[in-house]
Amino acid sequence: MAAITTVTAQTVAGPGTWESTLQDRDLDADGVTDAFYDKALNITWLRNADLLGRLTWQEAHDAAAAHKIGRAAGWRLPNMVDTGNPGCDYGRDGTDCGYNVQIVSANGQVYSELAHLYFVTLGNKSIYGPDGAAQSDGGLTNTGKFQGFSGFGYWTDAEAGVGAGSAFYFYTADGAQLVTTKQSQIGILLVHDGDISPVPDMPTQFTFLLGLTVIAWRRKSRAPYQPCTG
Repeated sequence: MAAITTVTAQTVAGPGTWESTLQDRDLDADGVTDAFYDKALNITWLRNADLLGRLTWQEAHDAAAAHKIGRAAGWRLPNMVDTGNPGCDYGRDGTDCGYNVQIVSANGQVYSELAHLYFVTLGNKSIYGPDGAAQSDGGLTNTGKFQGFSGFGYWTDAEAGVGAGSAFYFYTADGAQLVTTKQSQIGILLVHDGDISPVPDMPTQFTFLLGLTVIAWRRKSRAPYQPCTG
């Protein structure tokens, strides 16, 4: 695994599509944004990229499955497709491992959700261009409105070969998708399939129930009179 260098970045308007494709979601109705619905990928990203700290690959899977916020359970690690030979096919342009990795196929298949977030949504670049030359504006420069999203490694769900002891991760400091042992402790950015409806706040729930009560009372009050025949 590459040496870890923590890099901080900030919200930058302009690069990428994040301002139009990431929609705020308050999942527990406390008035604070908890996640972003990604319209381009039809998934929801947890806003806090450092909520669960650094974990091994299996610990990350378990923590994702156990996580719940509001009514939203069923979180997972970001998807990644291992193409070519099993494991890392290292390169600097259009492979599954290295720099400038595959993002979306011609028919719309997403090869790496983290790579799509990094390159397309947030508009970051790898430190090397497709020609292998260093890019002075490469690396993590924009984090959108995410919290705790730093220049660190983040697990994907993909093992590096069947039954392998290693797995793919995305290294945001360099813009590289790489492989490391599953026992490495690195970051987690949780994902949920589709959009998540927020939990209605209590006034909304109370108003709804009160409305149902009023409707039921009105129906009962309009019931036809039935004279007693006993």
